[in-house]
Amino acid sequence: MNKIPLELHMWWEDLGKSEQDKVNLHLGGLTGLLKIRPRGDIIKALVTFWDPAHNVLHFSDFELTPTLEEIAGYMGSTEGLRHKYLIAPRAVNSHKFMDLLKISKSLRYGHVGGFNNPESGVCSKGNRAKWDEHRRFAFMVAFLGLVMFPRKDGNIDLRVAGVVKVLITNAKSTLAPMIVSEIYRALTSCKVGADFFEGCNLLLQMWMIEHLCHRPQYMSYGSAEKSCIEEFNTRMSRFKLPEGFGDWVSRLRSITARQIEWTLGWLPVEEIVYMPATGPYFLLMGLRGIQPYAPYWVMRQLGRCQVMHPDEYLSVYAVEVSSDGQFHEETVRSIWNECQYLTATTRVRDLSRGEVSPAYLAWYRKKNTARAEPERPAKKPHIQEFVEASQEQWAWLAKENEYRATISRLEKQVKDLQSENSLQATADEGEKKKLAKENEALRAQIQKMKTAAENPARSTKDEKSIKNLR
Repeated sequence: MNKIPLELHMWWEDLGKSEQDKVNLHLGGLTGLLKIRPRGDIIKALVTFWDPAHNVLHFSDFELTPTLEEIAGYMGSTEGLRHKYLIAPRAVNSHKFMDLLKISKSLRYGHVGGFNNPESGVCSKGNRAKWDEHRRFAFMVAFLGLVMFPRKDGNIDLRVAGVVKVLITNAKSTLAPMIVSEIYRALTSCKVGADFFEGCNLLLQMWMIEHLCHRPQYMSYGSAEKSCIEEFNTRMSRFKLPEGFGDWVSRLRSITARQIEWTLGWLPVEEIVYMPATGPYFLLMGLRGIQPYAPYWVMRQLGRCQVMHPDEYLSVYAVEVSSDGQFHEETVRSIWNECQYLTATTRVRDLSRGEVSPAYLAWYRKKNTARAEPERPAKKPHIQEFVEASQEQWAWLAKENEYRATISRLEKQVKDLQSENSLQATADEGEKKKLAKENEALRAQIQKMKTAAENPARSTKDEKSIKNLR
């Protein structure tokens, strides 16, 4: 998206402060994006560094990726992220779309005069409060469809209406996983040749700029809540940014880990999502597909020391879902519900350093040395379409998660047994000494009886004892 439609700006202003506040209850601080200027040069440059096999941006001596905490932070809703409800975009036909927006025929919701227009086609039955409610709903659909999940043809995906309905009716729902999934998908699509970024490029460019604008020491701004996006230009005002695709590529190629703002000053990192109990990655439902998410690749962004981690190719789990397709909601949510998290006790002392373990640093250098610039493929081998043939894979994925859960449970039992054995070791030592003494006494008795067995004068009783020993 190169330009936010003027009509959307006008619509937002026409809502007025009271209605805007009601919209922000569901969208958080995302409406602040209306004041952000799109920078296509940044997005185009970032695509160059995108690694679709692991869903990370790969630079000279470090890796970055948009995390759930950071995207939720821009929205102003990081608290209790692991308890949030994942939204699944469901198929919405044209009739259902019209029903959700309470529209009987073509109309404009933008101007307040539409309420008094009998030809508007709005099914509000003369109730102004209902009309305002439908108007807010329609604005949220337009905003998400044009700014957050844009399409190349400029139209709005009908499934967005279903997403808005969940946001309004389920207070525990969050858009962050869907936004991250669509950003990953768009980066991968552009990496293999697409010429339109079908994700939220505004959030991606802001996120990258903030990590590039490094300060000598960590500076905590406190939680910005829903004003985080609105204050972005103020936070970045003293930094000079590259202009144009070539300058951005040069800057990104030369930058090192020491020049990165690792933990954003406004981001709360007391508790972060780590990995599910059944495996190393989550699955995030986007509007158009499913993307794997492995935050353990970028622990430095979330105030933790970066350590060695599983080096698994995640691209095989990326799935495209057609507009009328169905998501495997149960599988995705079961993985999410087994979320393991890290508490504030795991944070590093200096959030500005981006600490790494020596083992990770050696591994990354070796990997980076062997890494060759991949050729651009002619098609998308890492994205599979969700068709009937994919059902078998997802059935196996569900079974695989069961296996991992069983293995995890058994490993825990082994650790518990080892712990119990360790605790009993001291107590058992005394018992071992007692048994050793008894064993020595028994051996002495046996030796005595063997000696007696060599004596010709044997009693009947001794003879029986000797026979038993032999």
